Amino acid sequence: MEKQNINDLINKAKANNQPKTIQKVTPIEIKENNEVQFSFYLSKTLLKHLKQKALNEEKSIKNIINKALEIHLKT
Repeated sequence: MEKQNINDLINKAKANNQPKTIQKVTPIEIKENNEVQFSFYLSKTLLKHLKQKALNEEKSIKNIINKALEIHLKT
């Protein structure tokens, strides 16, 4: 009896000619990225201070490090 019900459902699904859903494809913008990934080690204390400064100034850690390096390398 169950097999008959399953077959009926399969036949109904095959007979149902609903339009196929077509996925809309939109191209993504290619952004030029002048950044590279760089990893290094920091002391735990220095990282803690860096995170606190980022929170206090509402800036990213990346922004703070980049600015500090720019200032240091100008001299």
